Amino acid sequence: MEAAQLLAIVEVPRDDRVRCQSAGCNHSVYRRIHVVRESSAVRVYGSECFKKLFVGHSVASATPHYTSSEGRHLTDEERQLLIENTERLIQQFESEYKTELARKAALTTVRSTPKPPPPVHTPSKPAVASSTAQQAAQVQAKEIVRSKYGVDPELPGWYGLVILEMKRILREN
Repeated sequence: MEAAQLLAIVEVPRDDRVRCQSAGCNHSVYRRIHVVRESSAVRVYGSECFKKLFVGHSVASATPHYTSSEGRHLTDEERQLLIENTERLIQQFESEYKTELARKAALTTVRSTPKPPPPVHTPSKPAVASSTAQQAAQVQAKEIVRSKYGVDPELPGWYGLVILEMKRILREN
């Protein structure tokens, strides 16, 4: 058997069960649904079929790549994707996973950046940037955040990075 990868463990409401894709099984499952990539195919297995199919293989005790071992409750839209296009659901999980990694990396970077020491002597008040300059800096900062971290700077939680980039841009100009 080629190396299989446990991608996710998910759960759907009991009334919205899905079918196990193990050969000859076809049981309906709703809890502890294992999503596994085997070769190039992504398959959905109930927990019993998963145990039988992968006994003795490393995937049997592996942690899912995109969810916790406890599993993830799927929304109605995600459940529909699980049934109709499991590969697309995994792409969505991967995108969420990468966004979360970028967010954590950005937080680590912001937290590890040393704060500059306070100025010893300030001879005069620095000039305040014009409204036009601030708007231009904001547009440029959003583009930097979008390209550097691969996230939408309009989403909640990312505006702090936009502000940091704006300050840097205004300082350099």
